[in-house]
Amino acid sequence: MALVTGAGSGIGLSIATKLAADGAAVALLGRGEERLRTAEKQILAEGGTAFAHPADVRDLESVRRAVATVERTLGPVDFAVNNAGTAAGQKYLCEQDEDAWLRTMDTNLNGTFRLCRAVVPGMMERARGAIVVISSAAGKRGVPANTAYAASKWGINGLVRSLALETGPSGVRVNAICPAFTDTDMVSDESLYGKDFMDSVRRNAGPADLTWERYWRSTVRASALKHLIEPGEIAELTAFLLSGAARSITGESFSVDCGTP
Repeated sequence: MALVTGAGSGIGLSIATKLAADGAAVALLGRGEERLRTAEKQILAEGGTAFAHPADVRDLESVRRAVATVERTLGPVDFAVNNAGTAAGQKYLCEQDEDAWLRTMDTNLNGTFRLCRAVVPGMMERARGAIVVISSAAGKRGVPANTAYAASKWGINGLVRSLALETGPSGVRVNAICPAFTDTDMVSDESLYGKDFMDSVRRNAGPADLTWERYWRSTVRASALKHLIEPGEIAELTAFLLSGAARSITGESFSVDCGTP
Protein backbone atom coordinates (compact mmCIF):
# COMPACT_ATOMS: atom_id res chain seq x y z
CA MET A 1 0.00 0.00 0.00
CA ALA A 2 1.19 3.51 -0.82
CA LEU A 3 0.40 6.56 1.32
CA VAL A 4 0.58 10.08 -0.13
CA THR A 5 0.19 13.31 1.86
CA GLY A 6 -1.01 16.49 0.20
CA ALA A 7 -2.74 14.19 -2.26
CA GLY A 8 -5.72 16.36 -3.14
CA SER A 9 -4.10 18.43 -5.87
CA GLY A 10 -0.94 19.26 -7.80
CA ILE A 11 2.11 17.06 -7.42
CA GLY A 12 0.51 14.93 -4.70
CA LEU A 13 -2.53 14.11 -6.82
CA SER A 14 -0.34 13.31 -9.81
CA ILE A 15 1.78 10.95 -7.68
CA ALA A 16 -1.27 9.23 -6.19
CA THR A 17 -2.83 8.77 -9.63
CA LYS A 18 0.40 7.34 -11.04
CA LEU A 19 0.88 4.88 -8.18
CA ALA A 20 -2.74 3.72 -8.44
CA ALA A 21 -2.37 3.25 -12.20
CA ASP A 22 0.71 1.12 -11.50
CA GLY A 23 -1.40 -1.15 -9.30
CA ALA A 24 -0.86 0.18 -5.77
CA ALA A 25 -3.66 0.69 -3.31
CA VAL A 26 -3.27 4.36 -2.42
CA ALA A 27 -4.16 6.18 0.79
CA LEU A 28 -4.84 9.86 0.15
CA LEU A 29 -4.05 12.11 3.12
CA GLY A 30 -4.39 15.86 3.48
CA ARG A 31 -6.26 18.71 5.14
CA GLY A 32 -8.66 19.46 2.27
CA GLU A 33 -11.21 16.67 2.66
CA GLU A 34 -13.33 17.75 -0.32
CA ARG A 35 -10.35 17.63 -2.66
CA LEU A 36 -9.32 14.27 -1.24
CA ARG A 37 -12.78 12.82 -1.89
CA THR A 38 -12.68 14.14 -5.45
CA ALA A 39 -9.26 12.55 -5.97
CA GLU A 40 -10.53 9.28 -4.49
CA LYS A 41 -13.49 9.24 -6.89
CA GLN A 42 -11.18 9.98 -9.83
CA ILE A 43 -8.86 7.08 -9.02
CA LEU A 44 -11.75 4.69 -8.38
CA ALA A 45 -13.38 5.70 -11.69
CA GLU A 46 -10.13 4.87 -13.46
CA GLY A 47 -10.11 1.37 -11.96
CA GLY A 48 -7.65 2.00 -9.16
CA THR A 49 -7.87 1.46 -5.41
CA ALA A 50 -7.93 4.55 -3.20
CA PHE A 51 -9.00 5.58 0.27
CA ALA A 52 -9.17 9.22 1.35
CA HIS A 53 -8.61 10.21 4.96
CA PRO A 54 -8.12 13.71 6.44
CA ALA A 55 -4.85 14.29 8.25
CA ASP A 56 -2.73 17.26 9.27
CA VAL A 57 1.05 16.78 9.19
CA ARG A 58 1.31 19.57 11.79
CA ASP A 59 -0.20 17.18 14.35
CA LEU A 60 1.59 13.91 15.17
CA GLU A 61 -1.51 12.28 16.63
CA SER A 62 -3.53 13.21 13.53
CA VAL A 63 -0.92 11.51 11.36
CA ARG A 64 -0.73 8.45 13.61
CA ARG A 65 -4.52 8.07 13.63
CA ALA A 66 -4.68 8.39 9.87
CA VAL A 67 -1.93 5.81 9.35
CA ALA A 68 -3.66 3.38 11.71
CA THR A 69 -6.99 3.80 9.90
CA VAL A 70 -5.63 3.40 6.38
CA GLU A 71 -3.60 0.36 7.43
CA ARG A 72 -6.75 -1.28 8.78
CA THR A 73 -8.44 -0.51 5.47
CA LEU A 74 -5.73 -1.14 2.86
CA GLY A 75 -2.99 -3.04 4.69
CA PRO A 76 0.48 -2.03 5.88
CA VAL A 77 2.23 1.02 4.44
CA ASP A 78 4.93 -0.23 2.08
CA PHE A 79 5.48 3.13 0.38
CA ALA A 80 5.10 6.64 1.78
CA VAL A 81 5.30 9.96 -0.07
CA ASN A 82 5.42 13.13 1.98
CA ASN A 83 4.28 15.85 -0.39
CA ALA A 84 2.42 18.12 2.04
CA GLY A 85 4.05 21.53 2.30
CA THR A 86 3.58 25.27 2.36
CA ALA A 87 5.34 28.25 0.84
CA ALA A 88 2.99 30.94 2.17
CA GLY A 89 4.22 34.04 3.95
CA GLN A 90 7.80 34.07 2.64
CA LYS A 91 9.71 37.35 3.04
CA TYR A 92 13.22 38.73 3.42
CA LEU A 93 14.57 37.58 6.77
CA CYS A 94 14.46 41.03 8.39
CA GLU A 95 10.74 41.22 7.55
CA GLN A 96 9.93 37.60 8.39
CA ASP A 97 7.83 37.33 11.53
CA GLU A 98 8.46 34.39 13.82
CA ASP A 99 4.96 32.94 13.48
CA ALA A 100 5.28 32.59 9.69
CA TRP A 101 8.76 31.10 10.10
CA LEU A 102 7.49 28.52 12.58
CA ARG A 103 4.44 27.67 10.42
CA THR A 104 6.74 26.97 7.49
CA MET A 105 9.03 24.78 9.54
CA ASP A 106 6.16 23.00 11.25
CA THR A 107 4.51 21.98 7.99
CA ASN A 108 7.51 21.27 5.78
CA LEU A 109 10.25 19.94 8.05
CA ASN A 110 8.38 18.84 11.15
CA GLY A 111 5.60 17.41 9.00
CA THR A 112 8.14 15.23 7.25
CA PHE A 113 9.44 14.07 10.62
CA ARG A 114 5.92 13.26 11.80
CA LEU A 115 4.99 11.16 8.80
CA CYS A 116 8.29 9.28 8.91
CA ARG A 117 7.90 8.77 12.66
CA ALA A 118 4.48 7.22 12.04
CA VAL A 119 5.41 4.83 9.22
CA VAL A 120 9.10 3.96 9.67
CA PRO A 121 8.77 1.63 12.72
CA GLY A 122 6.36 -0.64 10.83
CA MET A 123 8.54 -0.64 7.74
CA MET A 124 11.60 -1.56 9.76
CA GLU A 125 9.73 -4.31 11.58
CA ARG A 126 8.61 -5.80 8.24
CA ALA A 127 12.11 -5.25 6.79
CA ARG A 128 10.78 -3.53 3.67
CA GLY A 129 9.59 -0.14 2.55
CA ALA A 130 10.48 3.03 0.69
CA ILE A 131 9.86 6.70 1.36
CA VAL A 132 10.02 9.67 -0.99
CA VAL A 133 9.85 13.23 0.34
CA ILE A 134 9.04 16.09 -2.03
CA SER A 135 11.64 18.72 -1.16
CA SER A 136 12.54 21.65 -3.43
CA ALA A 137 15.27 23.14 -5.57
CA ALA A 138 15.32 25.81 -2.85
CA GLY A 139 16.67 23.09 -0.57
CA LYS A 140 19.88 23.07 -2.59
CA ARG A 141 20.48 26.79 -3.11
CA GLY A 142 19.59 30.06 -1.47
CA VAL A 143 16.66 32.13 -2.70
CA PRO A 144 16.14 35.73 -1.51
CA ALA A 145 12.91 36.29 0.44
CA ASN A 146 12.75 32.52 0.90
CA THR A 147 14.83 31.93 4.00
CA ALA A 148 12.16 30.01 5.92
CA TYR A 149 11.10 27.86 2.97
CA ALA A 150 14.67 27.17 1.85
CA ALA A 151 15.77 26.34 5.40
CA SER A 152 12.89 23.89 5.79
CA LYS A 153 13.79 22.15 2.55
CA TRP A 154 17.51 22.01 3.33
CA GLY A 155 16.46 20.42 6.61
CA ILE A 156 14.38 17.84 4.75
CA ASN A 157 17.37 16.85 2.63
CA GLY A 158 19.47 16.37 5.75
CA LEU A 159 16.71 14.36 7.42
CA VAL A 160 16.46 12.12 4.36
CA ARG A 161 20.19 11.45 4.30
CA SER A 162 20.38 10.61 8.00
CA LEU A 163 17.18 8.55 8.07
CA ALA A 164 18.41 6.50 5.10
CA LEU A 165 21.48 5.54 7.12
CA GLU A 166 19.32 4.57 10.09
CA THR A 167 16.82 2.49 8.13
CA GLY A 168 19.03 0.99 5.45
CA PRO A 169 20.10 -2.04 7.52
CA SER A 170 16.39 -2.91 7.84
CA GLY A 171 15.86 -2.75 4.09
CA VAL A 172 14.02 0.59 4.09
CA ARG A 173 15.02 3.25 1.57
CA VAL A 174 14.51 7.03 1.85
CA ASN A 175 14.99 9.61 -0.92
CA ALA A 176 13.94 13.15 -1.78
CA ILE A 177 12.98 14.93 -4.99
CA CYS A 178 13.80 18.63 -5.39
CA PRO A 179 11.64 20.28 -8.08
CA ALA A 180 11.92 23.84 -9.33
CA PHE A 181 8.84 25.71 -10.58
CA THR A 182 6.17 23.14 -11.43
CA ASP A 183 2.90 23.71 -13.26
CA THR A 184 0.54 23.58 -10.26
CA ASP A 185 -1.75 25.96 -8.38
CA MET A 186 1.34 27.24 -6.57
CA VAL A 187 2.41 28.93 -9.81
CA SER A 188 -0.96 29.97 -11.19
CA ASP A 189 -2.42 31.28 -7.90
CA GLU A 190 -0.26 34.09 -6.51
CA SER A 191 -1.97 33.93 -3.13
CA LEU A 192 -0.51 30.47 -2.45
CA TYR A 193 3.07 31.69 -2.68
CA GLY A 194 3.71 34.96 -4.36
CA LYS A 195 1.92 37.89 -2.68
CA ASP A 196 3.91 38.34 0.54
CA PHE A 197 7.00 37.12 -1.27
CA MET A 198 6.62 39.58 -4.15
CA ASP A 199 5.83 42.52 -1.85
CA SER A 200 9.08 41.80 -0.01
CA VAL A 201 11.09 41.37 -3.22
CA ARG A 202 9.76 44.64 -4.64
CA ARG A 203 10.60 46.53 -1.44
CA ASN A 204 14.10 45.12 -1.07
CA ALA A 205 15.31 44.40 -4.59
CA GLY A 206 12.81 45.84 -7.08
CA PRO A 207 11.74 46.76 -9.61
CA ALA A 208 8.63 48.28 -8.05
CA ASP A 209 6.38 46.94 -10.82
CA LEU A 210 7.67 43.35 -10.74
CA THR A 211 4.79 40.85 -10.78
CA TRP A 212 4.66 37.24 -9.61
CA GLU A 213 4.15 35.98 -13.15
CA ARG A 214 7.09 37.99 -14.48
CA TYR A 215 9.21 36.67 -11.60
CA TRP A 216 8.55 32.97 -12.14
CA ARG A 217 8.68 33.27 -15.91
CA SER A 218 12.10 34.95 -15.71
CA THR A 219 13.31 32.13 -13.45
CA VAL A 220 12.07 29.53 -15.94
CA ARG A 221 13.74 31.40 -18.84
CA ALA A 222 17.02 31.39 -16.90
CA SER A 223 17.01 27.59 -16.73
CA ALA A 224 18.77 25.46 -19.31
CA LEU A 225 15.58 23.80 -20.58
CA LYS A 226 13.36 26.88 -20.24
CA HIS A 227 10.03 25.26 -19.40
CA LEU A 228 7.79 24.64 -16.43
CA ILE A 229 8.04 21.16 -14.97
CA GLU A 230 4.93 19.00 -15.27
CA PRO A 231 3.62 17.27 -12.12
CA GLY A 232 3.63 13.99 -14.02
CA GLU A 233 7.41 14.18 -14.31
CA ILE A 234 7.70 14.25 -10.52
CA ALA A 235 5.21 11.38 -10.31
CA GLU A 236 7.27 9.26 -12.71
CA LEU A 237 10.46 9.77 -10.71
CA THR A 238 8.60 9.05 -7.46
CA ALA A 239 7.25 5.79 -8.86
CA PHE A 240 10.75 4.79 -9.94
CA LEU A 241 12.29 5.59 -6.55
CA LEU A 242 9.63 3.52 -4.80
CA SER A 243 10.09 0.58 -7.16
CA GLY A 244 12.45 -2.37 -7.06
CA ALA A 245 14.37 -0.82 -9.94
CA ALA A 246 15.74 1.67 -7.37
CA ARG A 247 16.69 -0.99 -4.79
CA SER A 248 20.26 0.37 -4.54
CA ILE A 249 19.32 4.06 -4.24
CA THR A 250 18.86 5.67 -0.84
CA GLY A 251 19.72 8.88 0.96
CA GLU A 252 19.69 10.96 -2.22
CA SER A 253 18.00 14.26 -3.10
CA PHE A 254 17.29 14.39 -6.81
CA SER A 255 17.09 17.73 -8.63
CA VAL A 256 14.28 18.13 -11.18
CA ASP A 257 14.90 21.78 -12.06
CA CYS A 258 15.40 22.09 -15.84
CA GLY A 259 19.01 23.07 -15.16
CA THR A 260 18.11 26.14 -13.11
CA PRO A 261 21.36 27.90 -12.13
